[in-house]
Amino acid sequence: MAIEVGRAALVAAEAGAERVQWVVHAGVGPQGSQGWPVHHHIQNGIVGRHGNALEVKQNCAGGLTSWLVGSRLIDGDGVSICTGADNWSWADRLNVVRASGGEPFSDAAYAVTVGPGGGFAKVLGAASASDPGQADDWRIGEAFWETTTTAATFGRAYGSATEARSEESDRESFRMFVAAVRGALVEARLSPRYVTHFVPQASDNGQPFRLLAKALELPWHDGLHEHNVDHGYFGVSTHVDGLVYLAESGCLKKDSIVLLLAAEYQLSATAIVMRVARSPRVSVAGMVRVIS
Repeated sequence: MAIEVGRAALVAAEAGAERVQWVVHAGVGPQGSQGWPVHHHIQNGIVGRHGNALEVKQNCAGGLTSWLVGSRLIDGDGVSICTGADNWSWADRLNVVRASGGEPFSDAAYAVTVGPGGGFAKVLGAASASDPGQADDWRIGEAFWETTTTAATFGRAYGSATEARSEESDRESFRMFVAAVRGALVEARLSPRYVTHFVPQASDNGQPFRLLAKALELPWHDGLHEHNVDHGYFGVSTHVDGLVYLAESGCLKKDSIVLLLAAEYQLSATAIVMRVARSPRVSVAGMVRVIS
């Protein structure tokens, strides 16, 4: 799927394969067998030998972070193709939901073309923040090389991290989100009141991002939240899916200001502020939805 949408993003950007300098891939869930360089597989499927490729390992925050990495690796009129994949094919996600509750994990992929100009939106500012002290809460063994990742091993890691949470760690995470958002707005030289659309990481009840929006006086879009709940947990694909939803809803107008916030569990956050230069065109081909 990442290859299919990567090709579509390149066509939508009206950029030839020879202009692609980097393919940057990020994912949530296993991205293939251990040791397989999936980023080069995706590169080969989209542009062949053109450019180079790398993988960003930052879970749900990796999508927005890959946009920043990709934009800073190119020069001249070169472009980067940033791809992402939410892959939960290790188990029957719908059966898991029926048994355990919560939103289903979604299998989805996205791609974004990042370049020097010509797109429907421009990045005005970006910032990130992290709380790396919680990283070891996810470690469930001493082995340095695990041959397989299963739903059970992920469940144990997630359970370990969840049990280690406290009111203080929740407050630290909230402060991390605030720092990323404020940093991006400062770089963009904008106050929160100019933000017309807020696209945060998805969650079943909207928290803590609903509270964050209230605290920073950011707009909250109930329709976008309901869309996320209806379509399952998108993880790394959340923000592109949110932009597509807003474009299809006719919400993205010239000079709209969009604030995107991605969260890697409670470990890191990346925020991007972008201005819409023109209302994006929307097209659909089968399961692929494109805005350009």
